Amino acid sequence: MSYKAALYTCDGPKEEGSYIVKLRSHAVKQSFMATCCAAHTDQLDITHSFEDSTLFHGFVAKCSEEVLDALRDREDVEYICEDAIMRCNEVQEDATWNLHRISHKGQANPPLECLYPDSGGEGVNVYVLDTGIVIGHSEFEGRAKNGRTFYPSFDDVNGHGTHIAGTIIGRTYGVAKKAEAFAVRVLDDRGSGPSSIIIAGIAWAVSHQESTGKPSVINMSIGGPANRAIDDAVNNAASRGIPVVVAAGGERRDAKDSSPARAAGAYAVGAIDRRSNRARFSNFGDVVKVYAPGVDIVSAGITGPYATATFSGTSMAAAHVSGAFALYISANGPGVTTARIWELINDNTDTTGDGLHILQI
Repeated sequence: MSYKAALYTCDGPKEEGSYIVKLRSHAVKQSFMATCCAAHTDQLDITHSFEDSTLFHGFVAKCSEEVLDALRDREDVEYICEDAIMRCNEVQEDATWNLHRISHKGQANPPLECLYPDSGGEGVNVYVLDTGIVIGHSEFEGRAKNGRTFYPSFDDVNGHGTHIAGTIIGRTYGVAKKAEAFAVRVLDDRGSGPSSIIIAGIAWAVSHQESTGKPSVINMSIGGPANRAIDDAVNNAASRGIPVVVAAGGERRDAKDSSPARAAGAYAVGAIDRRSNRARFSNFGDVVKVYAPGVDIVSAGITGPYATATFSGTSMAAAHVSGAFALYISANGPGVTTARIWELINDNTDTTGDGLHILQI
């Protein structure tokens, strides 16, 4: 029986004619790509080659269905994924109850104060894979930096990435008020982007972390249909010791059918409202590891250096957990493992009558 590599289609929007090709570990990528291009002259366009083969050994190609079928016949190919479009998970709505809630265990209506460790996430980098960050916003005090963009500029004209960064490291609205954030722009002005770019963003974050040696967190307030390629990239990043915090999604369904929430190495976060109930839009299920505030969250806006914006979504919930990881890593030393940090976070969660495990810091 002849070999046929698996083809994973996506249940949702995708980059038409674009495919993520995952090679087997023994395959020599440059040689394989050259052979394929020679065999399918003018019919195969390799648009991206992933540099870190230990994170994701493969490339992205645009081709016809005929060429796609020929690629699947090659035994060096492990699988091929359609290039699914991922989106930021938020609902904009028209305060800062969220920080009060996560710093007062067992209190659905906590006092208007926020308690957090003095370390404040100092010495920890958080990679925000999103629409970019307005790094000059006063909330960031110079602690937000441009890292990598896959678009013509770093400019965040959407506002999602800046809001997320504000919840993670902002001086007023942030959980980890002394941590640093790097903008990794993988989403366009509309807040969406192909899976291939998101994988490239993960790879850049891992490479940058390893070059600096600083303890780090990856925040992905992003979601979409099930996608094995993104799941593999997330799992490989996690295996390198970097916690990857992701949004559970806002479709009011079991998150087991969404990526990257379903990835085994991800910390998928659902959203609660100010009454500590699961937010009406939040995904749920066994893959959701913790819940955090995600309704009417005030954070940094993009219309000026002191601007604020109010968003709702599991994106916002994930940002709280990324901030919490930064706090715990900073307080426990750079050598602490991700597993130990998660154990500390999990042990400190506040469990509601409905069985939701709610983040506490």
